Amino acid sequence: MEAKKSYGVKEKESKEEFTTGSGIPIKRIYTHEDIAGLDYNRDLGYPGEEPYTRGIYPTMYRGRPWTVRQFSGLDSAEATNKRYKMLYEMGTTGFAIAMDDASLNGFDPDSPEAEFEVGVGGVNVFSMRDMEEMFDGLPIDKISTAVIQIIHTTCPHTAMYLAMAENRGIDIRKVNGTSEGDPCSYGGCFDPDILPVRQVFRLCGDLVEWCAMNAPKWHPVSFTSYNFREAGVNAYQEIGGLIASAVAIIEEVLSRDRGLGVDDFVPQLAFHLSAHNDFFEEIAKMRATRRMWSKLMTERYKAKDPQTKRLKFHVQTAGSSLTYQQPLNNTIRAAYQALAAVLGGVQSLHVCSYDEAICTPTEESAILSVRTQQILQNETKVTNTVDPLAGSYFVESLTNEMEKRAWDFFNEIEERGGWVKVIETRWLRDEVINKEVCKYEDEIRRGERRVVGVNCYKMEEKPGNITYFRPDPEIAKKMKEKAEKLKSERDSVKVGEALAELREADENGENVMPAIMKAVKAYATLEEINDITIRRYPFVGHSSLFYGLKGKRQ
Repeated sequence: MEAKKSYGVKEKESKEEFTTGSGIPIKRIYTHEDIAGLDYNRDLGYPGEEPYTRGIYPTMYRGRPWTVRQFSGLDSAEATNKRYKMLYEMGTTGFAIAMDDASLNGFDPDSPEAEFEVGVGGVNVFSMRDMEEMFDGLPIDKISTAVIQIIHTTCPHTAMYLAMAENRGIDIRKVNGTSEGDPCSYGGCFDPDILPVRQVFRLCGDLVEWCAMNAPKWHPVSFTSYNFREAGVNAYQEIGGLIASAVAIIEEVLSRDRGLGVDDFVPQLAFHLSAHNDFFEEIAKMRATRRMWSKLMTERYKAKDPQTKRLKFHVQTAGSSLTYQQPLNNTIRAAYQALAAVLGGVQSLHVCSYDEAICTPTEESAILSVRTQQILQNETKVTNTVDPLAGSYFVESLTNEMEKRAWDFFNEIEERGGWVKVIETRWLRDEVINKEVCKYEDEIRRGERRVVGVNCYKMEEKPGNITYFRPDPEIAKKMKEKAEKLKSERDSVKVGEALAELREADENGENVMPAIMKAVKAYATLEEINDITIRRYPFVGHSSLFYGLKGKRQ
């Protein structure tokens, strides 16, 4: 039956054009004509079947709810341990380590470069001892952990966690968790004159390769388009970049010609997306991403294992959408974003706390974020059926358009030389991210994008009696003393031997993970390891020699 063309033509509308948050035009009404070319088996399929648009498992949340994984870290390992125990008692089913700026940048707390960064934004983790203290008394053999860090600290931080588990008598082949460690997620933030882009890609490849052989339940990289989105890109650029970044790492591992095919390591890869404000666009984005991944693995890489074609992803609600004005409003924003993630088919979820635009979450705000997820799981009944929005003319049409635009962006990256190249040339940062950021901010300034409490419905006074987290003012001094004590007590001969072995492995183009595992067990520190694997290669002009070479690097 043909839709009525005259629907609503005489009704006055509030503006001339309606669009999604990414600028995709939205029609007044959608009909069967908008999905006329949709083939159910090809484009949708049943949940748990290719192309996985409707979800990667046949029963989804009817069989198992998503993991409640709250990203958290306070200034010290001891303080973080207390927070994790509280969150575990409150019902979280996964840990995620939020590290401070010193740790993320690979400096020990007694380093001059770390003087003002220790304890800022998270927990300080400079040795395996911090991991031991952070997870003391916690059942890491029963609950998974996400080790969230920047790529140039991924190998040592992952090794610290796995070595800590091994020292507790847990077989690392059974340890379940994830390293973020995506060199691609920081594509817009990389300065190739400071970080050796191709060297960090190589280190990521080392971890993927090593985990495939030694830690089969560990996800060695989580392709984190969340950070890309937080930097300023729109929804379809987010997932187009996600696919491009994953291709870069897959090609790095395959180029080594060490007997690993995609079915041997790709099932261990994980993904980390954002859930932003445009409710239906975010749902369509997640459905489109699964379909894109299935197509990529089937058509480009000829994958045989269904696990290779299933895109598993974590979602964090959008920190960049939170406002310091009327901070309690952020609770509502995060709840809607979390609902979009669930309707989009997420496997693991973090709900931002209402005070994250101002400070590290307090205990009260962290509990409320956990409760937001638990209410979704237990009270809303949205888990009763799989992909409940499937078949909506609007959702299916938007999913198709999201996929089309994402492939266009992916293809443009490929034409420009791939993900590594668009980082090195700064095209990604200068021509994509910066332009999107300016567009977004201009829309807010002009009032075209309304943000409650910022450019509309403003209030003179802060509502409610809100308390804010304050870090230990003595944390930098305490952590410096801790580092000095560790270095004085450890076996310096063992540390020296382990670091020498690491340097040799790095220079010979070998996989560095066995040497890093040995080093962290001897209590070598983060900075000592990074001085070998990262800081002696400061410029892209040098690091470009390393990428893709087999054997000794020049």
